[in-house]
Amino acid sequence: MKKALFALTICLALTGNVFAVENTTTLTSDITQKKYERKTAVSIGELEFQKTFVRLPVIDNTKKGAADVITSIIRSATGNTVYTYPITDAQIEELTRIFYKYVITQRFDKLNILPDQVILMTKTGEATLNAQLPQPSIPQGIGLNEYRSKVERYLNGNIAPIMKKLMEITLDQRYRELPEQEKATFITQKAKELGLTAEVAEKLMNSGFAFATYIPTIEGAFSLNISQGLEKLAAPYNAKISLQAKPILLVYKFDGDKGKFTFYKEIKGDSGATIESKPLKAPIYNQAFYQDLFNKVLFTTVKAAAINTGMKLKEDDDFAIFTPAEEVEDKTFKAKIGVAETIRIDAPFDIYEFENGKKVYKGFGKAREVAYNCEINSTNKTKFALIRGKVEEYDLLREHPWSGVLFGIQFGTTPFTVTEVAGYTADGGGDWNTFRVTIDADLGYIRNSKTLSEWWLKLFAGGGSGGDDINIPALGATISPDSYIEGGLGIYKRIYLGTTGFAVTPGIDLSYRYLQFTGTAGDKLTIGAVTLTPHIGVVYNLTANFEINGEIGYPANISSDTTYTDIWGIQYTGTAQTEGGMNFFIGASYHFGIVGSLSKLYSEPPSCRRAK
Repeated sequence: MKKALFALTICLALTGNVFAVENTTTLTSDITQKKYERKTAVSIGELEFQKTFVRLPVIDNTKKGAADVITSIIRSATGNTVYTYPITDAQIEELTRIFYKYVITQRFDKLNILPDQVILMTKTGEATLNAQLPQPSIPQGIGLNEYRSKVERYLNGNIAPIMKKLMEITLDQRYRELPEQEKATFITQKAKELGLTAEVAEKLMNSGFAFATYIPTIEGAFSLNISQGLEKLAAPYNAKISLQAKPILLVYKFDGDKGKFTFYKEIKGDSGATIESKPLKAPIYNQAFYQDLFNKVLFTTVKAAAINTGMKLKEDDDFAIFTPAEEVEDKTFKAKIGVAETIRIDAPFDIYEFENGKKVYKGFGKAREVAYNCEINSTNKTKFALIRGKVEEYDLLREHPWSGVLFGIQFGTTPFTVTEVAGYTADGGGDWNTFRVTIDADLGYIRNSKTLSEWWLKLFAGGGSGGDDINIPALGATISPDSYIEGGLGIYKRIYLGTTGFAVTPGIDLSYRYLQFTGTAGDKLTIGAVTLTPHIGVVYNLTANFEINGEIGYPANISSDTTYTDIWGIQYTGTAQTEGGMNFFIGASYHFGIVGSLSKLYSEPPSCRRAK
């Protein structure tokens, strides 16, 4: 009997008007299963860093040849070949708050047991508690195995005995028969006997899982660069710091029969490469000068790692939202979830039905109007748009683990026909076979903004080949194409047509294009152009994670610069005039869940306190 009751307690720790079970044969539309009850997740200690410093090799891309050799000797003599930045105690404390804010969202209350305090984070805010709990006191800078051993020793030596006693109280027949008000008084008295406040005792009683996070050595690099492309608009030089963190989230589950925490699973997160840049008028070799830049990218990196880790956590049914579809209409449906479960605008939910007790995938929808459901017994519901497939009343909705960022590739052709070079009539260039790597980011989801719903930011970079020779008759030059390089950003709107996953995508791009040509006698021509490209395209969603896309556009150069160097070394500089033309691309995109530097754009998880 105790085993069954405890299993029910753990189940309730992650449910309410949501379901978090895998045995789908037990899922029904019974209204008693939809009541929302907040439960608690416990995090142990601060983020544990394998190394509380980051060593960055200095890469100087501003000098070449003899100048580079001389500069390297000077940097070596002055200790500027590697920059080492510490991660301070104050930073670790703040980074811990940021990390768990995105990993253990407000759908749980969070009891964060730190070395010198206990912080309770709820849907309406956070408070520091007089918890009277033993502190973890786990030192920074230790190995993963030692850290894991210390966490388990702390959990089972300090927290598990308390939870076992509290569970025994809730399983006591006399306790279950008490009125709610007397239960609270009873818990308060028992908490005092255990040396706890009633608030902490209540949270521990409702805790099924504990978390601890280890961050292996953070890798990165520092570089000084000559600005290229659109970067030239800011300054001639820039400094960049890139970092990557791969946290390991250790998850433990309390076993009521054994009265101890047992290892549940390990989740490996990844920030991706995060980069921060600082424009410079001239190269500066000084570690202290870039301290603020390091601090900025450190927080960006940990935030990116947290977003990825939180997404991967939702791949586990115990940490994902399950809820029935209600009020189904032609292209929309609703669900009794919302801000309290940290649902974002444009968040995708997979749709399932049951056949012979098995889940059958039917399609997916995305949140369009997120309900404020933070009040007790709230009946407010979030409205969804059906993107692809079908949905019926009381079909099962399952939160789709998602970051809002897609990575893709595109192939196509790009026109760049030249009519004038540095004031001289020219002809050639033609169409270039082009390959692109793309990143598409749903701004509605990332910013949690209804106004930005299905507005997407696009970043792209690529190259091409296959252009035509350029002739400059007045200079007696015929030069052949070497390379075509482009990079830029754009914004577009997805307008879904029906429920087939098909959308049209009008938008506009701003890019920098660079072309290089070489003549048979060694003469060279380079052209750089800032280009504005209005375009319209289509997207076809096969799932929330995979899509096929295509677009046509009309690139128009709004500024350009060119240099022709003849066989005698004489340079002709000026602008390049070009003819217009249509470009065409087709490609595919996939959701990997790594956000990198885009984490800077993410708003905080939805909050009842902010939304009210």
